[in-house]
Amino acid sequence: MEHAHSGHAWPPHARRRPTCAGPGSKRLRAQKGAVAVTVAVALTMLLGVAAVAIDLGYLYIVRNELQNAADAAALAGVPCLYPRAQCGNQTAKAPDWGTAQQQTVQGVSLNQSSNVTLTGYTTDVSYGYWDVTGSVPGLQATVPPSPAVGMPAVRVTVTRSGAKNGGGVPVFLAKIFGISTVPVSATAVAVISDPGSVGDATLFPVAMSKCMYDQYWDSTNGKPKVATSTTPPGPGQPSQTVGQPYVFWVTSSYHAGPCEASQWTTFDTTANDVPTVRNLITNGNPNPAAVGSPPGVCSTPDQTCTYIQPGTKNTLYANGNQPSVNSCSAAGTKACEYVLVPVVQDLTTGSYQRILAFACVHIDFAVGGSGKYIQMEMVNNPDKCQAAGSSGAGPYYGALTPARLAQ
Repeated sequence: MEHAHSGHAWPPHARRRPTCAGPGSKRLRAQKGAVAVTVAVALTMLLGVAAVAIDLGYLYIVRNELQNAADAAALAGVPCLYPRAQCGNQTAKAPDWGTAQQQTVQGVSLNQSSNVTLTGYTTDVSYGYWDVTGSVPGLQATVPPSPAVGMPAVRVTVTRSGAKNGGGVPVFLAKIFGISTVPVSATAVAVISDPGSVGDATLFPVAMSKCMYDQYWDSTNGKPKVATSTTPPGPGQPSQTVGQPYVFWVTSSYHAGPCEASQWTTFDTTANDVPTVRNLITNGNPNPAAVGSPPGVCSTPDQTCTYIQPGTKNTLYANGNQPSVNSCSAAGTKACEYVLVPVVQDLTTGSYQRILAFACVHIDFAVGGSGKYIQMEMVNNPDKCQAAGSSGAGPYYGALTPARLAQ
């Protein structure tokens, strides 16, 4: 076919096909634009999610640092509610709120957040009574009424906000949303109580009657009674030092009245032999024990009961060749100079008796032979009378639990 104007024919390969911009082409361009907008929105959302994830992770790390600091500070401060050498308040009357608060503040400064040393503030440390039974929530200004058991406690809050510890925690990618810092804080409560239960290897195998303890212990003020004269407190007892806790001799119930006696106890075993008791003098109770009720003989023995051994077992008081009370007392190796003992209602031998409390005593020495007695005194020394593995709450006879977190 020839071209209409030039008279020449178009080569076959040079023939042009008509093009047209129809409605399908317009739809394609619109779809490409929509995809671009969608991708832009998705990237913005992903960036926001990434920003939140990164910043939340960092804030979580900082909060853990502050929680660790609060826990450590509370545990460092609460022991100073009681007179202790480490707190420098040996002559203070418990609870010593001021010293505990000061030690808690100092405890905060022993910790860091984001590699910067924290500062404790007195206004962030409060104190009061914490119900260890959990029936009354929160820190109370006064001892909550029974059945709650309120024990002195310390609460501390460690904060990074405002003017405290450099202000809020700086964030990273979240700045694109106008957020530059976030306030973060953590709170801890620590408490010490009179033990309601104790762990193994805690108790000395001598049971004391409540009658004896009442004779030498001031339950109203939670401390040993002190001698007002040099006169012995009873027949067969030693002379006293005025103004000092009563020193007394305890011997087998076979040789003394109920208020002057103690008796060997083997806790949850009825093994009636000297080697068993000798092993308990060295190693303590083999299993945990707890206070319970009602007082007296246990009809069904459990961990709230202890077995009262028959017999005197003379060589356990003092024996030059084998472990004895005297060899580990203050006059010996001092391994049993301060011990915790179970207190029971009576010392009926061959029976399981309910444990009413755990008491702390100081053992001066022991005498065997014809004497057969242990010289001891009541103590309320928090540095020496801490019951390992203890918890709960019981009557206060000088023993204390270790500091523990309540919140």
